[in-house]
Amino acid sequence: MNTSNKVIPLHTKSSIDDQASIWLVRLDNGNLSAQLKKELRIWLSADKRHQVALKAMADIWNDMDEVLSMINDENASENVSIWPILTPIFKPFLLAASISFLSVFIWLAIPFDVEKNSYVTSIGQQMDATFDDGSIIHLNTNSHIETEFSDEKRIIKLIKGEALFEVAHDPQRPFIVYVGDRLVQAIGTKFVVHLKSDNIQVTVTDGKVRMSKVALNTNLSDIQQLNSTTIQEGDVFIAKGEKVIAVNNKAPELTHFKPENIKRELSWLDGKLIFDNEKLYDVIEEINRYVDIEIVLKDPSLHNLRISGRFDLGDSEALIEAIELSFNIKSERIDSKRILLTKKIII
Repeated sequence: MNTSNKVIPLHTKSSIDDQASIWLVRLDNGNLSAQLKKELRIWLSADKRHQVALKAMADIWNDMDEVLSMINDENASENVSIWPILTPIFKPFLLAASISFLSVFIWLAIPFDVEKNSYVTSIGQQMDATFDDGSIIHLNTNSHIETEFSDEKRIIKLIKGEALFEVAHDPQRPFIVYVGDRLVQAIGTKFVVHLKSDNIQVTVTDGKVRMSKVALNTNLSDIQQLNSTTIQEGDVFIAKGEKVIAVNNKAPELTHFKPENIKRELSWLDGKLIFDNEKLYDVIEEINRYVDIEIVLKDPSLHNLRISGRFDLGDSEALIEAIELSFNIKSERIDSKRILLTKKIII
């Protein structure tokens, strides 16, 4: 598009107005590069008069209809109509300027440097991803996260499931995981966040994180860096070898685990599940996360049976066989999606 026709009527004695006119022409041309957008944002934020000048320039373009009508005033000494000639020239410019001006304030309200992504795994599926900053995420079975990365912060929302975060050190951009009604912030560390139906679990395998309360359904763009000089009520600092379980409005429960148990905590990364003297009910609940078939354990007398073992992810048949051999239990397929475990009746 030829811009020379538009530069001439926009020149003023003010250098700010000159700059505003140049920016308006650039906006009208469309497809500003990321660098030009950044320069425009800097120019607008440098002086309040810049925003006023840009809006004034856009208003001039929108008022061009009135100016041209005055030129074609029927009371003029020479009733020579130039409007039919100029209208086809100026009309497209006026519309484009109006649209461009609206567009610039839309993307000024929403930072252009925010990168948004979504990651989802189905039942039995896992996913690894490396972000541009060098941080790595390991997404476990049946999980979903959304990310918003900008020059100021790195925000991840865990919508469901479980994820391990290996955070690249960047003190200028806090790394924050938003899950349920909690924020978990780290700078350079490695930790797991697991959103369950009745609680939130955070396990730190390296470094240190801070957990804080936040309102449910907070927009990611509204989440700010946690103030390192202020500790709010309910804040919890979690270090390597510690796990916190947060249940609704109850005080978070912090527990310690031995360094040698870190491998067991992260065994799912190697496609394994390792249990060490754990309740059968908890083992069944964990196995069900990885398989399409639900194992049902209704009899309360079976819930607290203790079991240890190492199983491949998704291999429910091996687990059921181990349970049948170790305890007085039989399995019965109820339908294509459910298997019932009950006590054997000895006659």
